[in-house]
Amino acid sequence: MRTYALGALELTRRLVANAAAQNGATGVNARASHIASERACRDLSRSLGVAGFTALLTRALSQAELDHPLLKGIHLGHGSEPVLNGLDDLVAQHGGSKVDAGLESMLATMFGLLGRLIGEDMVPRLLERVAPIETHDKDRG
Repeated sequence: MRTYALGALELTRRLVANAAAQNGATGVNARASHIASERACRDLSRSLGVAGFTALLTRALSQAELDHPLLKGIHLGHGSEPVLNGLDDLVAQHGGSKVDAGLESMLATMFGLLGRLIGEDMVPRLLERVAPIETHDKDRG
């Protein structure tokens, strides 16, 4: 029997929903996706180191850009913590729903890539510092 690990897309949607709820939003929006992305990037850069995180994000962006070309407008800025630059401009140019879809795709791709490296069940554990994420046991008994 195996432990069920959250799928990358489900994990992404939960992070975005948590960000929306923590910021008083009634629904998921591009701002919540932006907050969730920033939190996940910050936490993963702490866990993986700047070089490891930058490599992961660069790969995830290049893959997600195939379906969401607007992601080419995102640039990673490094200060004390990583920052996704260009998101406000993207929302102004393309609208919140398209940016939201692109960010979800980027996060899901990033979590999927990381899951292949360290195991799917470990990815939510790295992100627990961002927000508590429930995992479910399936087929356990």
